Amino acid sequence: MFLKECWTTTIILSIAIAHLNTGYCMSDWEKSFSTSIAGMENLLLMESTLIESVQQFTVELEQKVHRLKSLVSELRAENQKGLDNPEEYLHNPLNGYALIRRMYYDWPNIELFMTDPINSAHVGVIQQLRPQMPSWTDLTEAAEAIYRLQITYGLDPGDMVQGILNDKQYNVQMKTVDRYFMGYYLHGQAKYFHSAYWTYQAIMSHEDSEYNAIMDFGKEKVYALYGETLVKQNRTKDALIAMQQAYNLKPTDALLMQRRNEIEFLANITTNEVTEFLVPEPDPYQLGCRGFYSNYISNLHCLYNRTASAFLQLAPLKMEILQLDPYMVLYHDIISEHEIEELKNMARPDLKRATVYSDDNKQPIVVRTRTAKSTGIDEEISPTTQRLNQRIMDMTGMDTNGSEALQIMNYGLGGHYDTHYDFFNVSSDLKVVKEGDRVATVLIYLSDVEQGGATVFPNIPTAVFPKKGSALVWYNLKNDLEGNWLTLHAACPVLIGSKWVANKWIRSKAQMFRRQCYK
Repeated sequence: MFLKECWTTTIILSIAIAHLNTGYCMSDWEKSFSTSIAGMENLLLMESTLIESVQQFTVELEQKVHRLKSLVSELRAENQKGLDNPEEYLHNPLNGYALIRRMYYDWPNIELFMTDPINSAHVGVIQQLRPQMPSWTDLTEAAEAIYRLQITYGLDPGDMVQGILNDKQYNVQMKTVDRYFMGYYLHGQAKYFHSAYWTYQAIMSHEDSEYNAIMDFGKEKVYALYGETLVKQNRTKDALIAMQQAYNLKPTDALLMQRRNEIEFLANITTNEVTEFLVPEPDPYQLGCRGFYSNYISNLHCLYNRTASAFLQLAPLKMEILQLDPYMVLYHDIISEHEIEELKNMARPDLKRATVYSDDNKQPIVVRTRTAKSTGIDEEISPTTQRLNQRIMDMTGMDTNGSEALQIMNYGLGGHYDTHYDFFNVSSDLKVVKEGDRVATVLIYLSDVEQGGATVFPNIPTAVFPKKGSALVWYNLKNDLEGNWLTLHAACPVLIGSKWVANKWIRSKAQMFRRQCYK
């Protein structure tokens, strides 16, 4: 029975993971709830509607009033925390992950509970909203984001489940089922050591409650997954103990003796993930994300830039020089609070999953290495965008003609962009040939981020943490217009907060008479 449940779990999970690994269909990724805080706020409102339908349902079903009212009380308490301050609530990745997990797993179980054996009009509310709820893809993205935060920032799952992130305590704890689904996801990714760690946290917190009863979430399910992860690590004795705990077996029970032989057989044919027990040293990218490069900044000096354009002689900008190769400066206080809010409001209705340009496909594609939502805004759409475009030209001394539209981006749960270059360095691409490569990048921070979200350059090394109203400017190309490989950079995962940025990539052709080019 134990092994049957284990293998059933594995088969179902393998099919789901295989589906994900075959490539990303845009219809599967269109919602991508976890990739944007702005996109997740509607889930709180939707969950509030669902809770209200359940509350009404309890009025019609007296025999289920006690259980369902207990459920409503628990769900509403958590949901209200989010509704009271959605931005602060969703800034914590544990809350965002739990929200997506609840919407994916809990509500289908609530629907089954409500429809057995009596139907009700209130069930139709859940059925009507089901197509708008998170999918399996959304749940795995959320779990992957939590694991990304764990690895990037060296977090202990034992602390994370208690709401402790980077030694700071937050008013949130992960439910048993949240911990279980983390273990379930990591098991499907063959990360058995980490899966066992998360699943063990689920075992430690599991209790018999009305919530778990309605969700059909007994301890047998948790122990079954834990036992299978132990088998995958050749920990047969521990796996047998887990089975004893799951089914309350005694060492002399015939069933346990039979299962011992089966477990030992499986252990002999499975791969032992020994390397998972080793804790690797953080790489240069992770060191930057953790703040080890922050003391490298400002080795040069600060000044008022009066020379990049004639206008700056009248209204100079505060500029901090960070690097000379590549040239990199940080401007302070270059955009007002009103302008920031206007840009965010213009972007919200059109935010879509951010893409990455593919050299092979010659078009943008969705990838796991970039988790955010973005939209392009034309510079002529409003007086604010016109002023900002002129300000960018004044800051850089460059011409933005032929450049891409201003890109507004919002990072969600563990949102990041892995190491990459902004330049194309592809002479055969028509757009590159016509307008030139991306000679410079202007990255404007539209929000503060409580923890994480740094822009890291591991080859220099330099890390710039988001500060609302500042702008980071660097040259992607050398003077001969060849790509500068020192500009390798990444956006670290957002640990706590909602990160908004505006990107402007300036193309090289328009700089013919503005920036000297020589070999």
